[in-house]
Amino acid sequence: MLQYSVYCRVCNGYDAVKKHENRLNKNIPDNGSIRLLTITEKQYESMRILLGNYVQADTPVSYEQLTLL
Repeated sequence: MLQYSVYCRVCNGYDAVKKHENRLNKNIPDNGSIRLLTITEKQYESMRILLGNYVQADTPVSYEQLTLL
């Protein structure tokens, strides 16, 4: 696993990408890292979603709910 969370931002053109890259550079965590991947709309359109088989055991059997009045 490369990351715990993924964030996506749509930018109109390369200038907007550079602007947000500069913002990220100013906010890099002291003990962390940021990976920036820039893709074109055409590349994004070619994305594929791969799904596994649904198994009944994957759904929760029961849950508890706490209601405060």
